[in-house]
Amino acid sequence: MLSHILCSYSLDNGLGLYPPMGWNTWCTLGKCGRDFCNETEVLSVAQELIDNGMSSLGYDYVNLDDCWADSRDANGNILADPDRFPSGMKSLIDKIHGMGLKFGLYTCAGTYTCSSGGRDHKIPGSYGHYEQDAKTYASWGVDFVKVDWCYTTGLDPQTQYSQFSHALNVSGRAIFFEMCEWGVNDPWKWGAPLANQWRTTGDHHDDWNNTLGVINKQAGLSSFSGIGAWNYLDFIYTGGQGCTDDPNKHCPGQSDIEYMSEFSFWAFLNSGLIVATDIRIMTPIMKEVLYNQEIIAINKDPLRKQGDRVYLDGDKQVWSRPLADGSVAVILFNSGESEQSITADFSLWGWAHTKAMVRDLWLHHNIGEYSNQYTSIIPPHGVNFVKLHKLP
Repeated sequence: MLSHILCSYSLDNGLGLYPPMGWNTWCTLGKCGRDFCNETEVLSVAQELIDNGMSSLGYDYVNLDDCWADSRDANGNILADPDRFPSGMKSLIDKIHGMGLKFGLYTCAGTYTCSSGGRDHKIPGSYGHYEQDAKTYASWGVDFVKVDWCYTTGLDPQTQYSQFSHALNVSGRAIFFEMCEWGVNDPWKWGAPLANQWRTTGDHHDDWNNTLGVINKQAGLSSFSGIGAWNYLDFIYTGGQGCTDDPNKHCPGQSDIEYMSEFSFWAFLNSGLIVATDIRIMTPIMKEVLYNQEIIAINKDPLRKQGDRVYLDGDKQVWSRPLADGSVAVILFNSGESEQSITADFSLWGWAHTKAMVRDLWLHHNIGEYSNQYTSIIPPHGVNFVKLHKLP
């Protein structure tokens, strides 16, 4: 019922019927924070999305972060960096569309962008140019816009994002709208009429303590997410961010178990699955995680009901969400530093005196039949992500 309510009051652009999936430039060619994207890289990754089969699984957005713009012309029109994008943005976007993919850009609600993409000068934000920039993006064929929140002293986020939302709505093109004010002003409480997704926390980093903080922040937010209006947990870093000294490898900040936990929660919580690592260097853990169709199916479940935490005891957590076929997706999560035995009592989601078949979504097989509760031994920072089918 909630999802239908949110649909009625969410941004009316017909987009975001399911959380988006794709790739972002942010941590591909180096460590996060200095995004050195360029035309060759973007086209290469776009082609790789097709060649490696990721696009067929739903990863169809190619998004540029704070790395592409350079300045404004005499008329105030935003210009792409001519050294990084010599063919121009319209030409690049046409090529991406020709591959059957969608294209996204970054801007900022303030006077400048946040990081300047590794350049020695500040890059103009969109403040004072919301409608002008929206029309430019529409004329280029942009499908997705992320709007950050730097250089906004004295500005009210709800007011500015409302103005940007209006600018997109009158641009002449339906454009997916992401608000990125880092969850400071509880955007989940007011974002649904304005945007298709909003960040619930500060930046997510390729670091376990940060990942754990992002996960814990989501408890209690399920009622604010629904069709066309999603809580968003920021990028996923499966396999590791880029390396400053070597562009041909990953420099992972988390373990394989932690990457599996990260992906599990992002999918379970109906967050967008936007990968910010170099998918052209496909490692075994990247293939195991990013290609997990059973977990992607949870993210794309037709009920589109975000999960929530239903049990917390120290380092032991249980999260659950209902699915369209009447089954329940459950994550048993060990946030601590030692192995834990965690039990999920079926009464936590209203199943009293019930027998269920339990399927492990990482092992891809049924574990067996369980009555009234299910117990699993979970390694530190790990999850047991299962699907429970009620038996007669």
